[in-house]
Amino acid sequence: MGDTSIWIGMSGGVDSSLAAALLAEHGLDCTGVTMVLGRGATDSAASDDAARVCKHLGIPHETMDLSAEFKAHVIDATAAAYSRGQTPNPCVLCNASVKFGSLLARAREAGASLATGHYARIVQSPAGLALARAADASKDQTYFLYQLTSDDLAHVIFPLGEFTKAQVRTMAAERGFADKHGKESQDACFLGKGGYPELVARDHPEACDAGPILDEAGAILGTHAGICRYTVGQRRGIGVASAEPLYVLRIDAPLNAVIVGPQNRLAVSRIVASSVIWNHQDESTRASVMVRYNADAITATVTHDGAHLIAETDAPLLGVAPGQSLVCYNGDIVIGGGIIEEAS
Repeated sequence: MGDTSIWIGMSGGVDSSLAAALLAEHGLDCTGVTMVLGRGATDSAASDDAARVCKHLGIPHETMDLSAEFKAHVIDATAAAYSRGQTPNPCVLCNASVKFGSLLARAREAGASLATGHYARIVQSPAGLALARAADASKDQTYFLYQLTSDDLAHVIFPLGEFTKAQVRTMAAERGFADKHGKESQDACFLGKGGYPELVARDHPEACDAGPILDEAGAILGTHAGICRYTVGQRRGIGVASAEPLYVLRIDAPLNAVIVGPQNRLAVSRIVASSVIWNHQDESTRASVMVRYNADAITATVTHDGAHLIAETDAPLLGVAPGQSLVCYNGDIVIGGGIIEEAS
């Protein structure tokens, strides 16, 4: 690897704490680093918890202000995507731009590798170092990390990739690290009580304006309270009476319209993604693909045409939302991915 020291991204939680302990116990030159992301009390609590762990381990602890990067590349980017009728994944944005973007870049400038408590593995592939699924499939986080390149991975360490969550909890308890946070939150860490609509309204109030709910023929069925409140595949909260359940089929931001229809109209088998990462030797290959975190992987033929990834799935998928990520696997190895632009 060649790096002389290791920075450990620490949130104060059990996973990053154990990652730090495992590395420190090997006598490596470790420093715990907590990102300040502009979240007020949340940042303060994370820093305090991480500092206590580092003191216990006898390693230095530092904070690093990445709030400007987090606001620009995660908060503002998320709000902008919702204003366009997309459903972004903030964790994908954060990992690519902040944790393994700005933080990794600073670590490399300091001659250090970056370790985190993510559940993922790094393996050797014909194309170089590659990201691979964690040993614990139920905790695997490669979907959020697919944008890591072989060059990035040469300076990254995932100490927990070979362990199950149960093993991690046991090892952490043995070292006196309580699992304080319990079940992981499914909400973005920067959202207030008003959720995404409140976030979007700050800079994109037009996405919170009322507009028509249409059927596929263009007939007006009702009125929505802002396109930022809807996502493709949504059933609940549409607010239109119907003899059969209606689902959001697509969102037309220029028209400020939400188009709805029966569930069968959600079925798609061709997915086009941009902002492509491609780590495979061939431009077309059979692969398993995921279109959102924790979704079942499905087999597809994936073609990289330079600007886009095009996945033709063997079976139709429901509720594929623009803004989410298409992530492609060869077995356990991530071979590429991109941001979904359209599906049909």
